Amino acid sequence: MSTSYERLGDWLPPIDWNVKLYGAHRRTVPAGWFMQEEAHVGFEMLLLINGAQETVIGSNRYLLQSGDIILIPPGFKHTNRCAATEGMTYFCLHFHVNDPLFCIEMIQHNRFLYPAGSADNTQFAQVLEHLMQMLQPGRTYTTSDRFLIQSHLFGLLSLLSQLTDSPDAHPESSAPTSVHYARMIAETLKHQFDLDPARDTSAPALGIEQIIRSLGITPGYGLEVFRKVYGMSPRRFLSELKLNEAKTLIRQPELALSEIAQRLGYAHLSHFSRQFKRWTGMSPLEYRRSASPGI
Repeated sequence: MSTSYERLGDWLPPIDWNVKLYGAHRRTVPAGWFMQEEAHVGFEMLLLINGAQETVIGSNRYLLQSGDIILIPPGFKHTNRCAATEGMTYFCLHFHVNDPLFCIEMIQHNRFLYPAGSADNTQFAQVLEHLMQMLQPGRTYTTSDRFLIQSHLFGLLSLLSQLTDSPDAHPESSAPTSVHYARMIAETLKHQFDLDPARDTSAPALGIEQIIRSLGITPGYGLEVFRKVYGMSPRRFLSELKLNEAKTLIRQPELALSEIAQRLGYAHLSHFSRQFKRWTGMSPLEYRRSASPGI
């Protein structure tokens, strides 16, 4: 005889994802504006509100018109340029989820541009519109606001995952073991990237080859699978983590630049300043002033 207790065997899957919103902003730029070549550890999604933009990803060139959306996966080098004589306005979102299979599927989906009016564009634009409505000058974001922002981000990730959910969409070239090793290397690098201000920055960190060997695999194989999964080398991955965290901290005017340098593991502010300028072409102070014009 069947009872309702038999239903106790039904479970939802456990979820243990590290989802991060690095930043989101709306900006109006003049004709001639240009963003130098860069690549990110996470995804970049850009909605062109008005004007025109030229985006170059590798050898591919895209011309965005008002309402178009472009999605750039992690590790893809790209440039953005205003292609309108009257300037342009855009909304840009930088985010990441620590799910290598999802990243691989999005890369192999091999679709960057979502033209205005297309079904996918319409769905993405609805989420981005919700986020833009929360942009208010001088607004103090509450805990409730932050949860709402995160819920919109999860909604966007759900829409993106539907692009690759067909039975034949999963990559065959990346075996589960390769993904596992790549994820372990990335997690170890993140663990070493400890932003606790009280940590001992003089303690030597494990080298990338040491990390790979500790997993019982050769450095050559570890570097190969990491590049395959994340689209960049472990060293570049670590640099991107530092750069994104540096940008987040510099945007907080109450934090002294010397304190930020210490948090990121630099013994001297001058060392951090030189490295940040290599990354962005600006000093930390110049970046702070550009990110917060009132400072």
